[in-house]
Amino acid sequence: MYRFYLKQGETQFLFPVTPSQVQTKVGNCNETVQILQMGQVNLLKNAGLEEVRFRALFPGRQYHFVQVEEGFREPSYFLERLKDFKKAQKPVQLIIFRRLADGSQIFCSNVEMGLEEYTIVEQGGEQGDFWVEISLKEYRKMQSIAYRPASDGNTLEKQPAQRPAKEMAKTYVVKKGDNLWNIAKKELGDGSKFGELAKKNGISNPSLIYPGQVIKL
Repeated sequence: MYRFYLKQGETQFLFPVTPSQVQTKVGNCNETVQILQMGQVNLLKNAGLEEVRFRALFPGRQYHFVQVEEGFREPSYFLERLKDFKKAQKPVQLIIFRRLADGSQIFCSNVEMGLEEYTIVEQGGEQGDFWVEISLKEYRKMQSIAYRPASDGNTLEKQPAQRPAKEMAKTYVVKKGDNLWNIAKKELGDGSKFGELAKKNGISNPSLIYPGQVIKL
């Protein structure tokens, strides 16, 4: 069973129908150049931004396969949220929970992405239902670099970043029945930050934590 969420700031929603297919494109920034007497050469460079595409159904009625958390919502609710996310000019979080039929969690992902575009489709014979083709692209924060005059007075050198005062790291000891989502919800106030906890603690599988384990917050 899959559950898809889209989140921006304090606003998030669960897709009422899990997309039947998700396409993830992992590109690169390689460059092909022509060199005399050698022909074409491929210059390998950094990985490009991931692109995710899927087609979502926002139904006009509560079919038996619709997933809800706070009651059934009309398609207009989701279309307005998408419009708000786009107008905000801020990244969104694509959160995907993957579970087996027995309820055990196999893999979760929580990725910051830009909402590139979406296309709304109404199909004949499906009155009230809206299909939306959504395109997302990985978001990376830009970092500013400060420079200062070098000792020779003629050139610039990179200014070292100021180190903040060291603080004691806060921790949490895992208890029986805990999972990263609940810990993030209780300690950080936002369950969707479970991915940050996993990354900070070097946990490759967020489902595998054990009682007594110390989690850095």
